[in-house]
Amino acid sequence: MPLQSAGNFRELNPGSDEGPSIVEARGKIPEAERSRIGRYLATGAVFAVSSGPLSDWFTGEKNIAPHQSQTDGVWHWRADLPYYVLRYGVALPDAFLRHMRDLDWKCPVLSRQELHALSEQLTLENKVQQKLRRRPQK
Repeated sequence: MPLQSAGNFRELNPGSDEGPSIVEARGKIPEAERSRIGRYLATGAVFAVSSGPLSDWFTGEKNIAPHQSQTDGVWHWRADLPYYVLRYGVALPDAFLRHMRDLDWKCPVLSRQELHALSEQLTLENKVQQKLRRRPQK
């Protein structure tokens, strides 16, 4: 089963017009729910790291999170997603919220082998997506 993605806002991916808008997603999570969602996201296992810190898209504030991806084994997200949930209440997919609720808001701990397998799976999925994007449209 492919990893599902959350928080892949098009504004955070330069040159991409895919994914939901962070502007439209802002303020959709009630204040009372933000801390448990943010805590779940912040405790996800790190499985991909890039260089350089991330900045706040709305204000330009620097160093809000490291440039890495996190996962719970079913979903994956950018490391700045907890920040955006806590500060701006950005919306997440309903299926992801149900998944977190089903786990009683406790992100699972993954083994090194599980993380390696997920990383390989995501790499393969990205390669397939890139090939599909390069195909000429008919």
